[in-house]
Amino acid sequence: MRFRPSALATLAAALCLASPLRAQTHFTFVNGGTVSAFGYLVGPYNGVMGTGAGSQSVTLNCVDYFHHVTNGQQWDANLTSLGSSAGIGTNTRASNLDIYRQAAWLTTQYAGKSGADIGAIQATIWNLFSPTPIGGIPSSAYWLGQAQANYQSSNVDYNYFYVVTDVNKSAAGSAQEFLVYSTPEPGTMLLLGTGLAGVVGAARRRRQRAQTPAEV
Repeated sequence: MRFRPSALATLAAALCLASPLRAQTHFTFVNGGTVSAFGYLVGPYNGVMGTGAGSQSVTLNCVDYFHHVTNGQQWDANLTSLGSSAGIGTNTRASNLDIYRQAAWLTTQYAGKSGADIGAIQATIWNLFSPTPIGGIPSSAYWLGQAQANYQSSNVDYNYFYVVTDVNKSAAGSAQEFLVYSTPEPGTMLLLGTGLAGVVGAARRRRQRAQTPAEV
């Protein structure tokens, strides 16, 4: 099947106008993974971003100890890029971009680590966002030092990290806050899914009309 240039041009224009910053996106929490520490599941957390044709399975990295989610819970969230300070402190629960970036750097360290290390990393992330040490969940001096020493000089591209914040963050029972890594950008990805679905549907209808015998 070939797409007509006009349809592709329309889709391309829509993609160029997509702005993931502060975009509201639907999320579903699937489960808390298989690794536990300090009496909690510490990941990797699994979720779904978006709905329908534009949905995508994602890893949700929790940065928020003080709120909760349950399996199957759904909510609408603001997505705020860590590529700049725009939206940090207004759409997000915390107001320190460097703290979010340190947390993002820590999430890149999970691969290949033992359950104990994963627990220590998650505890360190939670404590980054707590005004006082969280009782029973000690921050790791090693991982905190690593994050502070490396988050600015690492090869991590923070443009592809987004804070996932419940649009009703001030309401009782609002969902935990997470970090998600997504490339292409969430707004582009979701438009791509829905846009291509529309283009394919239109092309299919045109083809069906072309194949329908003319009435006599």
